[in-house]
Amino acid sequence: MKSRYYIALLVLLLPLAVACERPSDFTPPSFLHVEAIKVVPPEQNAITAEDGFYTSDIVAAVVYVRRKSSQQLDTIGHFRLPLTVPILYSGDVDYIDIYPAVKQSGSATILPAYPFYNRIRLSDTSVTSGDTLWFDTLSTTYNITRNDVLMYELFEPTEGSLLFDSVMQWRPHAPAEARSGLGYGFVPVNDSTYTVTFGIDRDLSVVNPQTHRVDPTRNVYLELDARSDVDFEVFMEGSYINGGASSRVEVMTVYKSDDWVHLYINLWRTWKELNFCSTFRLSFTALNEELVNGEVRLDNVRLLTNN
Repeated sequence: MKSRYYIALLVLLLPLAVACERPSDFTPPSFLHVEAIKVVPPEQNAITAEDGFYTSDIVAAVVYVRRKSSQQLDTIGHFRLPLTVPILYSGDVDYIDIYPAVKQSGSATILPAYPFYNRIRLSDTSVTSGDTLWFDTLSTTYNITRNDVLMYELFEPTEGSLLFDSVMQWRPHAPAEARSGLGYGFVPVNDSTYTVTFGIDRDLSVVNPQTHRVDPTRNVYLELDARSDVDFEVFMEGSYINGGASSRVEVMTVYKSDDWVHLYINLWRTWKELNFCSTFRLSFTALNEELVNGEVRLDNVRLLTNN
């Protein structure tokens, strides 16, 4: 019985003994630290200079490393910010690629690399075993053109007319209350009304800028900042067939919040449900089940698409 015990123990300890005989095979990891990622205007061809267009909430990143003189791109992983990640390598690297990721609104567990943000490339750098390559805040830009912006409403006096219907009101000079800039939009709800519906007052279409035809392969996201005393729903309205009656399909519910929150709302699945209708509208319904007095406040609304 004892002999069996000793044999089993020897089998368990053998890998450890072999590992101890080859210490040179182990390279202590290097580390990469990124505290935060923000969105900034590009140096050239900015869609607008207004700060509100660049509000964001980047919560994670996907990291890749290309070692010097290597044909292999190493996938380091997908991490929440701030991140400190080990890199099992020491020496020069061709580049480190960082893809900004966001919390997809309505899907709390999904943190996709956002298709409208450019990757961040750290070129011709090096990592050292035991040391940390440290970055406080990195910057990215949008990878879109003016043709990819289907609409934007920043509620700024310099931006011209309001793109929402008459239910939406506008405080153009309230910088202390706005998410950014001077103004924001608001929809009042009162203690005698259970719902209030409002929306964008024009037809929208996702087309390929080369062919000018509807393009179902393109990403479609609604970005906005919201601060609301009540929950509200987001809807897409369109016809399943050309010339048919319009249907109103719910995209998601946004929960009330005392602070401004930035939302990334993926509209593609809803658009698919509407059979990739040639035109659509976006609308919202404030839900006032508790019959309170309050407001739905929106700022920096933009509808983006790219392939």
